[in-house]
Amino acid sequence: MIKLDYIKSLDAEFKQLLSVDKKYQPIQKSLAALLRSMNPELQKIKKKHEGSEEDFVKESLAINKNYAENLENFHRSLNLLVEKNHQEVEKNQKIKLQQTHDLNLNLKAQLDGIDERMIQVNLDAKEKISKADQALKRELAQIQKVMNEVRRIYQEASQAIDIEQKDSIKIYGKNFDEDMAELALKEEKIHHVYQAIKDENKQMTFNVSKDNDDSYLLIKNTYSQLSIILNKKINELKKRYQQIILELDKDHQDKMDPIEKAILDLKANYAEAQRKALQNYTEKMSSLNVIFDVQKRDYEIKKERIIHDGNEAITLLNSKLSAYRETTQREKLIKAREIRDEIKSLESEKEQDKKNRELTSMMNQFDSDLNKQIIRTNKDIQLKKKETQKRLYDLDQKHLKEINEWRLKKVLFDYEKKQDFAKIDLNFNHNLGVSELQKSSEIQTYQYKKDLILMQHNKDLLSLEYQLMIGASIQERELNLLANDAHMAVASFKLKEIHDESEYKKELLNIQYQKDILKTTYDADLKVLNATTQLELEKEKVKRDFILQEQDLRVELSHALFTKQEALIKHDLQLQINELDHEREVLYLENKKTLDVIKLEALLEEVKREFVISEARYKHQQRMSNEKATRLLKTYQNELEHNQLTTECLMDALWLYHHHDQTFMNHVIDLYKLPSHPEVFKGFLLLLIDKSMTFIETNMNLLEIFQAEDHAFYVKKIEDLTGYKYMLKHEDMMNTFDAELQKILEKKQAIEADIKSLEEQFFANQTELERHHLFINQLDKITVSIKIEKTHGTKHHDLKENQKLVSNHEHEIKRIKQQISRIEKQIDQKHQQITPLELEIEKIKKHQKEEETSLADKKRDEAGVFYRYLGLNKQIYEKMTQVITKRYEALKTFYQALYQEVYVTEAFLEIEMKKLNTALHHHETQLTLLHQRLMNVMLSFYMKEKNEQSQLTLGFKQSTLALIRSLHQSYTKQLKDIDNDHQKKVISDHHQIKTLKVKHQKKQELEELSYRKTLSIEQNVLKNLEDKITDNRRKNEVELRMLNENQLSIAQQYQSDHQVKLTEMKNLFDKQTYTIDQATQNATKSFQSTDESMTNKNQAIILKYQQAYDKYQVALKQKATHYDSEMTKSTENYQSRLLSERMTVKRMNKKREAELKNIIVHVNRFTHQTRNDQNGELSKELRLLRKSHYSKMRMLHLN
Repeated sequence: MIKLDYIKSLDAEFKQLLSVDKKYQPIQKSLAALLRSMNPELQKIKKKHEGSEEDFVKESLAINKNYAENLENFHRSLNLLVEKNHQEVEKNQKIKLQQTHDLNLNLKAQLDGIDERMIQVNLDAKEKISKADQALKRELAQIQKVMNEVRRIYQEASQAIDIEQKDSIKIYGKNFDEDMAELALKEEKIHHVYQAIKDENKQMTFNVSKDNDDSYLLIKNTYSQLSIILNKKINELKKRYQQIILELDKDHQDKMDPIEKAILDLKANYAEAQRKALQNYTEKMSSLNVIFDVQKRDYEIKKERIIHDGNEAITLLNSKLSAYRETTQREKLIKAREIRDEIKSLESEKEQDKKNRELTSMMNQFDSDLNKQIIRTNKDIQLKKKETQKRLYDLDQKHLKEINEWRLKKVLFDYEKKQDFAKIDLNFNHNLGVSELQKSSEIQTYQYKKDLILMQHNKDLLSLEYQLMIGASIQERELNLLANDAHMAVASFKLKEIHDESEYKKELLNIQYQKDILKTTYDADLKVLNATTQLELEKEKVKRDFILQEQDLRVELSHALFTKQEALIKHDLQLQINELDHEREVLYLENKKTLDVIKLEALLEEVKREFVISEARYKHQQRMSNEKATRLLKTYQNELEHNQLTTECLMDALWLYHHHDQTFMNHVIDLYKLPSHPEVFKGFLLLLIDKSMTFIETNMNLLEIFQAEDHAFYVKKIEDLTGYKYMLKHEDMMNTFDAELQKILEKKQAIEADIKSLEEQFFANQTELERHHLFINQLDKITVSIKIEKTHGTKHHDLKENQKLVSNHEHEIKRIKQQISRIEKQIDQKHQQITPLELEIEKIKKHQKEEETSLADKKRDEAGVFYRYLGLNKQIYEKMTQVITKRYEALKTFYQALYQEVYVTEAFLEIEMKKLNTALHHHETQLTLLHQRLMNVMLSFYMKEKNEQSQLTLGFKQSTLALIRSLHQSYTKQLKDIDNDHQKKVISDHHQIKTLKVKHQKKQELEELSYRKTLSIEQNVLKNLEDKITDNRRKNEVELRMLNENQLSIAQQYQSDHQVKLTEMKNLFDKQTYTIDQATQNATKSFQSTDESMTNKNQAIILKYQQAYDKYQVALKQKATHYDSEMTKSTENYQSRLLSERMTVKRMNKKREAELKNIIVHVNRFTHQTRNDQNGELSKELRLLRKSHYSKMRMLHLN
């Protein structure tokens, strides 16, 4: 609620206004009491509003508390039911666990009995195998004793053969070493002779090289002495050239210093001239601006004085008029009172009418005199205004001329400054150009003299440089000839070295050839000896090996007999183990059947408990929904009552402001009826007019506060109602879709369980198939071994039996594959059944998304309905704002009409009051209607939400009942599916037991067939071993005979190979000797070719020197001639340049004179043109001023 802060200030203003006379005190006191009561009244309304807020909050808390308690009771009931159901589930779980435990104990006891029987069977088989193994070991020990004796005899014979071989090798080695030592002494002697010849050649080479080095030093020294003499002369010429250059530089610098100094002085004078010109311009402009500022200040002062004088004259006239009006009013009032008193004393109506006419005539005369005085005053004011405007116009004309003169001088001064700077720049550039020309001329003269001296210096050095070049050519010629002679000497010594080295290599090659013959002969003897010894050892080894091989065969024969006996024992053991395994598998299946029954009972109980819990939860949700609906309806009613009280508080405040405004209006009428002084009456009206905006703002702020509260209420309710309602709809929809999805998922899970069962069967058959494949692989290996080892008539019979076994396994594999194929087809069919279910799930999910989107759209549409209620509320407040604004506009119009009226009459007041009363009556009617509309909107909003909530509650109840029906149907279907699954498992268990018996029988038959096959194989092995022993003795005799024949053939072969190798060595020796002779001949031919080449090179070197000498002479003459022509050309260019510089100076002087004359002409022309242009601008500005003056006079109605 708003507190009116302007009350005190308004009370003080009323008090100050009405304190001029005691007759205003009742009105002032009434106003003070009214103003002082406004804030307390507003506080009462505020307390009423706050009390309604507190009651609303308390009622809301009570509603929510009751709702929370009911929800807690509902949850407690549900939790008790869930807990009880949980206890039942735990109880059933314990019973299931106890039954499973007893069943497992019984199974364990039965399995322990089977394991004990299995252990006893294994122990009996191990004892039988142990006895057979002891007999085998005794027989193997006897065979091992025979084998050790054979190895001892073989060892003694081998040692005797090795001793004989070592003695023969020692004799052969001694003879070979003596012959090799003799050849080594001969080789050392040849090496010493070759080394002496080599040292003699080195000494001769050193002597020739020393002579060449002396000749080289002589040539170098001679050229160095010549270079020193010529370089001394060249240095003397260069020193003389440098001395001349230094003197020339000094003379050049002496001439350049005055020129540089003149240029610097010229630049300093240029800067000083610019500074003085700028200073002169600045002083002129400052003086001009000071004069203009004084003129401008005088203009402003005169203009203000003229305006002030005119305003004072007008004020004086108005004051006189006001005094005359007050005097007239006072006289008018006095006369009116006197005549009214006379009228009251008169009794005749005729005389009273006569006096009234006289009073009216007198009042009219007063009014006529006053109007005439007003007209005269207005004419005087018009004349004063006209006179003031004329004086201002004359002042503006004068000031425009001053401004024009200031602009003209400013432009001329700027141009004058520009031309002064142009003259300074012209003189400076001319003088600087002349100085620069002198400087450039001096630099070019200096460069000309320097180039001339340099060319003369180069010409003097030319002959000395060419003498150095010729000396260098002579030195190069002599050094090249000396190098060629040295090269030929070295080539001659190398040729001699090659001849000596060839002879040395031939003698070494001959000695190496003799060593190779000795080595070959020695190696051949050793090979024959080794081969013979090896064959003798091989004979002894063959004897030993055949005896050992015979004993090994006897060992294998003993092992085969043991293997046969062991296979019989293992066969009996395997039959007993298969029987026990069959009993164990049957026991497992029986136990599984019993366990499935226990699981079925537990599953039925679990499904029942889930059904009970689900049904309880659905009913709990329904109770929760009903409770929520009840709470919302109570909340709606509480909010409706609260909003009605809030609206009443708003209307109380608005009616309070309306009553206060009427009180102010009544006091205005009271002031008029006193009657009050016109100034007091006008002041009171003016104060109310001024405060009318404050009153409007107070009302608008109040409306904004209450409208903001209503807006917040509607926005919150929109969010709460649409959010909750559509939350319930969304929950209902989600429950429906979840129920449908659950049904489909249950079907899918049932199919997946069938697939899992089929996959278990598939893997069991796959394992069986792999086992049969392993048997077939084993039988294939047995078939291969039979084909390799069998040599007698039983081979065909054994292969036939083995093929029967393979055929049986293949038939079994075929049957299993067909079974696997059938299972795979069933799995594929089940998978195909899953695909439509998955498509249906996707379809339901898509439909669910579409429904959610549709629900969101509906929510948005319904929110639009609520926003229409909010819009209606907003329209009512806007209409209320317009009504209040019109009321204050009517009051303000009423006050302004009274204020603007010079003399307020009863008739005028009655007319304005009638207008105002009409507006106020319309305001009261509209305010009452708007109050009723506001209440109707709230009630409509409440009734709509009440109906919506009832529909939601009914819809949720129906959906909950549908869910419970669906839950019962699902429970019934689930029980049926569980019973079907159990029947399938029972049928499957019977089928597994039957299949297990058939497998056991086939397994026993297969074991028996495998044993017979193994027995046949072992018999064949025994027969093969006996045949191998007989074959071994026959092979021994044949092997010894072959060794004796090989001994003779190897000796003959070694002798033939020795002769072939000697022939090859002779051919290789002849080839190497020929190669050495050929290399010597090639070296001789190369030396002759080099000698001819060196002779030709020496002639070419001499010819090259002669050509270079002739070339140097021609170049010397050409360069001397070139230097002479260049010096002549440079002198001619120097003379022509001096002439050109003198002509340039003359042209520059003429150009400067012409430009100075042109500047003077331009200054005169610009001054004349600028003055004309400025006069034209002044004429335009004067015309604009005149037009502006006439326009202002017309606007002020002064023309």
